[in-house]
Amino acid sequence: MASDTRTYPLRQPAKHNPPPRLHLVFPEAQKQVFTAYIGIELHSQKCKTTKDALSILSEPRSKIQNWLEEVTPISTEQFFVLDDTPNHRQTSIPTQAQAQDPSSIKKSTTLIWACYWPTKDSYQKALANLNLSSLHTSLPESLRPAIGFWAECFTSDIARLETVYSATDYMPGLARLPGTSTTKHLHTGYWGAARDRIPGSGEDLFTGDGAVRNYGNGESAAPAEEGESEDVDFQSSLNSSIKGTNPSDMVHIRSGQFWGNCNEEEASAYLDNLEPKLRGGLLYLWNSPEESGSLGVRYLRNTNTTSLEGKNSEKGGEEDADAVYGADTDPSIADFLDTCPKETCVTAFFRNMADLEKWASKHPSHLAIHAGAVSHGRRFGDARRFRTWHEVSVIRGGEARFEYVNCVDGRGFGRGMVSVQRSELL
Repeated sequence: MASDTRTYPLRQPAKHNPPPRLHLVFPEAQKQVFTAYIGIELHSQKCKTTKDALSILSEPRSKIQNWLEEVTPISTEQFFVLDDTPNHRQTSIPTQAQAQDPSSIKKSTTLIWACYWPTKDSYQKALANLNLSSLHTSLPESLRPAIGFWAECFTSDIARLETVYSATDYMPGLARLPGTSTTKHLHTGYWGAARDRIPGSGEDLFTGDGAVRNYGNGESAAPAEEGESEDVDFQSSLNSSIKGTNPSDMVHIRSGQFWGNCNEEEASAYLDNLEPKLRGGLLYLWNSPEESGSLGVRYLRNTNTTSLEGKNSEKGGEEDADAVYGADTDPSIADFLDTCPKETCVTAFFRNMADLEKWASKHPSHLAIHAGAVSHGRRFGDARRFRTWHEVSVIRGGEARFEYVNCVDGRGFGRGMVSVQRSELL
């Protein structure tokens, strides 16, 4: 939309002329896209190694895989959660090399599938076929207390969506939907560019009612007064199922990092210099949800079926973690990550666009990420093979569905849900 036809003008500075970047173009007839994150959470105190965790997760994982085979999302990606601490109150985030501490396995091990559909009909049929409570009940009785299932699903209007890609040699997420292509744009290199890339921003400020906080009784309430307890009982779904939806103009972001095509020098530059800054930004978001407006932040490492099912999985048949590591080995999380693709992504929800913009443009933790990315780009120039991308959508009220079955405190969207319903598991 041209700036002279907008109710709200572009934020791009006058005479701003940055190097062009890429964004996604959808087929003209497509007005919406559909996303679901499906998770399995293991919260067992008996699990002390990655091999233990993968073995215990084998049966619940096969149930999600069966569902995926039945509903066939157009795009599916699988992840291992690097960090998702209870109540977002961790004081430090380990590097990937330090993640071998078995105590982190004791807290929780979570697998996630990111699924995308191009049509409302296929999306709704898929969700109608997903009964998390029944999946949990179908597990062996001895396994049920240690396993949680959850789903975070939402509809994104194309008019309320923006994307950015640093190159086209690695295009995950929405870019894998049929009929999509990329084109260059100049809405980059200034604060407010993300909003300018959203087609509907010319007529909508996306202020919504995303500042509310739910107390678990199905009613929305204002944020807690100073000194008031922030312990909201509905965050825990142990022995129960909790369902809810979203307030107006809640924002979702998925931001990706791929270093699989980098040479050793550039990969080391990312992992040693830039990735710690990313963790610093996530640490702030995890520890300061009320201040930052962040909800359900997760740091994910891409996995593949070989990583979880064994090197011979292509021959058919389900295998446990012994097939990956051998019966006599006792691998760490770092060993497991060595089998995974060199890709991470961050997923998060924010109360509204203003909260996301405030963190991005003003908080030292994100300014450090931005400065580090600029420095990395200057160092490697045209030889750069480190790829970044993101997708951001402003979700209409009631267009998201959240469900948590037997999950521990602080996981997922939590505080942001409205119209919450709780039911006990049978």
